[in-house]
Amino acid sequence: MRIPAFVRLTFRNILVNMDPGTMLFLLGMPALYLVVMGAMFQGFVPNVSVGNVSINYETFLTPGIIGMQTLTAGNIGAGMLWADRRWGMFEQILVGPFKRVDYLLSIMLLSVTFTLAGGAIMAVIAVAMSVTFAYTALNLAMMVIILSVGAMFFSSVFLIMSLTFKTMNAYNTATIFLFFFLDFASTAFYPVTSKTPVALKYMVYVNPLTYIVDAARYVITANDPLHAVLYTGVVTALMLVFFSIAIYMYSHMKGTTA
Repeated sequence: MRIPAFVRLTFRNILVNMDPGTMLFLLGMPALYLVVMGAMFQGFVPNVSVGNVSINYETFLTPGIIGMQTLTAGNIGAGMLWADRRWGMFEQILVGPFKRVDYLLSIMLLSVTFTLAGGAIMAVIAVAMSVTFAYTALNLAMMVIILSVGAMFFSSVFLIMSLTFKTMNAYNTATIFLFFFLDFASTAFYPVTSKTPVALKYMVYVNPLTYIVDAARYVITANDPLHAVLYTGVVTALMLVFFSIAIYMYSHMKGTTA
């Protein structure tokens, strides 16, 4: 049986991104956040409420770190398109038995694969830190859906950026700024409480990463699939909008960048 073209391109994308720098970016930094912040803040941050459940800080932090994998993997996937166009690889790929749709699907599948693998590794690290989760078949299936939708959303966002910016400096500057805003103006590291400044609350609640993280948190820490479905619905709607924009821009792009 012949392997579909987009799957073969995905294998190529995975191999290209298995370098130490990318793996450090995808796994090393989130693992450092999880271990260091979990250990440092656990001692003086009181239990955090998620729905009707009170959990310790390490348990609260873990879904945040897992959810952040969607952002990191989405950037890696879209970065492939920018690099391939910049160095002329995109045209070479299309000369072979591949179509534009195969390339687009391979980018999305790369992001989903890295997100799920990275999330699983973060979960293993958390378990080694004595973090407990609500393990059920439904919860695990919902986590796969949440992370997959989140990965496709951020892939679409970064694809749009990679098709917009013409220089590497501009692209890198924009992605770094977006990373800082999305990571730290979300509920990945801390909850929103009555003491949170109103301006910061607005920033958190317009941040898509908040809904991904909270959906994951409700599933594996609060065992509350209904709230998770609501938050996943928000991310799915955003993903469909941005994916449509990305497809339109992708279908009209030229092969190479300046």
